Amino acid sequence: MAKRLFLLDGMALVYRGHFALAARPIMTSKGFNTSAIFVVAQTLIDLVKRYEPTHMAVVFDTSAPTFRHTEYPEYKAQREEMPEELSLALPEVRRLIEGFRIPVLTLDGWEADDVIGTLARRADEAGFETFMVTPDKDFGQLVTETTKQYRPSRMGDGVEILGIPEVCEKWGVSRVAQVIDMLGLQGDTSDNIPGVPGVGPKTAQKLLAEYDSLENLLEHTAELKGKLKERLEENREQALLSKRLATIDCHAPVEVKLDELFCHPLDEPRLRALFVEFEFNALGRRLFGEEFKAGRGFELPGFETEESTPAEAVAAHLRTIADVPHDYRIAATEQERAELVAVLAASSAFCFDTDTTGLDAKVSELVGLA
Repeated sequence: MAKRLFLLDGMALVYRGHFALAARPIMTSKGFNTSAIFVVAQTLIDLVKRYEPTHMAVVFDTSAPTFRHTEYPEYKAQREEMPEELSLALPEVRRLIEGFRIPVLTLDGWEADDVIGTLARRADEAGFETFMVTPDKDFGQLVTETTKQYRPSRMGDGVEILGIPEVCEKWGVSRVAQVIDMLGLQGDTSDNIPGVPGVGPKTAQKLLAEYDSLENLLEHTAELKGKLKERLEENREQALLSKRLATIDCHAPVEVKLDELFCHPLDEPRLRALFVEFEFNALGRRLFGEEFKAGRGFELPGFETEESTPAEAVAAHLRTIADVPHDYRIAATEQERAELVAVLAASSAFCFDTDTTGLDAKVSELVGLA
């Protein structure tokens, strides 16, 4: 069987999931934001079911500064502090990954990009087919004949798998290594890499088509004219710095061996419990079959650890209209509506549900409010 390795950029996927659903976050019945957890779970299920990887790892950044911060303190300095809801979700994402029995890798002083790059290069030498799972465009520089970039779907736009031809076309270059030269020239606002002022993608593509690399271009600035010549000569060191900052280091001191990333069977009891806790009905059915039910806000009694939980304990304990106390009334008259308003005004919280003639918001008509 061919060896197929998937390396996931954990923090990039978490941020992408959280902000992709920011306008309509996924919340549990207890008010916990599970958007990031949901998207990571969805991604893992897609990878496991569709591609049958033999090896996997999820790589996270740490809070420790890297050599890039040492050389350029402004590196990523513009990024805002992590939203509290996302910070609270991160430990739950870790629990989810543990349920899939996928190793989580971190390395102080190095970015996740460097760890992924290092493992991808080792995998190339060991005959693996490798997929770097990340939306980060910078990973194009690492693509080889056997290593591709897997960009997960966002807002229904579909998955992208980028090999050498796709990366070259996307960046407008002839070699994937020129992705780093592009970033050295145009900079990267997402990482606060300055580049050369006034040089955008089109100009960078044109210059690299003629001079092949940033270093060769800087050796031939005398052949240029006008403002472009001035900008390149005045910002020579900044351009070289930008290229160094954008270069993913594939020689990070990663101790884990590729064989240690071998895929083991899922921890189904733990995952079932997590999907009930997070109320992931649809994802649960995809993973465990149509009989799975998570419900809304129902916990699994007695679930504490994967060692102490029997498989039968993870069946969802759902309640129905037959065993939930209820008091349904219709506020049909003006007086009844006034009484309802008074009750709601005195309540600490309440919610409305609309009853309509269908599910299409553009053509359905309102029947009532509940």
